[in-house]
Amino acid sequence: MRKYTRKELKNMVALGMAEDVTRANNEDYEKIIKREDYLSQVGYSSGVYGCDGMLLKGYKTGTYYAVTSRTSAIYIFG
Repeated sequence: MRKYTRKELKNMVALGMAEDVTRANNEDYEKIIKREDYLSQVGYSSGVYGCDGMLLKGYKTGTYYAVTSRTSAIYIFG
């Protein structure tokens, strides 16, 4: 697992390399899991107060999903 900066994660989203799931809720999580079966964590971002971002990869499609700030999505997807 690789450590990223939040800026790197945000750039991945801006370039279209990853789908932003920062504001995702349980409903969005269920849709993604139906599509992917499961997600594996590829990387993370950490700050003063712990984990503040993560990069996930879908099993079926290989799509990358990024959480770019310290929100409840970290706990939903983690």
